[in-house]
Amino acid sequence: MLRGSSATARFGNGFDYVQWEQDGRVMRIPLEGIETVRSLDRSFDLILTATDADRPAAVYAVHHASAAAVATFCAALRARLPERAAEESRVDGHELITEVSEGHPRTPSRRLLVVALIVVLAVIDVTVGVLREPAWAGALPFFQLFACTGAFMALSLGRGLYDGLRLPKHGITVMAELDHYTNKTKVYRYADQDGGLHFYREPTGGNQLELSYDPRNPSRASARQSLYGQVMMALMTVIGLGMACGGLGLTGYQLFLALRG
Repeated sequence: MLRGSSATARFGNGFDYVQWEQDGRVMRIPLEGIETVRSLDRSFDLILTATDADRPAAVYAVHHASAAAVATFCAALRARLPERAAEESRVDGHELITEVSEGHPRTPSRRLLVVALIVVLAVIDVTVGVLREPAWAGALPFFQLFACTGAFMALSLGRGLYDGLRLPKHGITVMAELDHYTNKTKVYRYADQDGGLHFYREPTGGNQLELSYDPRNPSRASARQSLYGQVMMALMTVIGLGMACGGLGLTGYQLFLALRG
């Protein structure tokens, strides 16, 4: 098993596929759909076969894994891959991938936090419904869902806006090179001052992408943002904050009235 920061790969004796777990999905990638594998320190790349030689090969990557685990996993998988001649025709590796239902939670700590938040909000709703007005027990969850949506918008877009404004001024700007693409997005690579290799996901862009990264935390980077994009992100962040404050404020007010009697 090879476990990284964003994906987990599993392979064993008797397997004719690699089990790939990422973003809550579990996929089986047959060995016949794998062109080759490669390792670089703590990163592992699985390159799929492609029918079009002019198109960049699709790559599934595990980053920030144990260097020893990467070397062992890569050697074991490479020994089992079918041998192919360079001129031999290829199938499309993507078409051979199947998705299975079982899986493993990506971030159990976040899942536990979400469960705890749901429990706390449910207790508040029941308390308000019992002590004040039963109808509020059914109405408050809608306002709380509204607030959670706003909080998510504010946190994700706010962080992106903060990085987009701060890193070009106080970080280090580089031109990242297109490394590979997955079934969802393009992945660019860049090196920090110490030669460390990092990756950045961006759905749009060409063969190169201008990035600014934090020298104290090189894995934190931001692509260059247009003025229009920054204005829209700021607007949506403010809207998200308003949604969060409104929903949580109403919940707190109703709880206060219920406890006051």
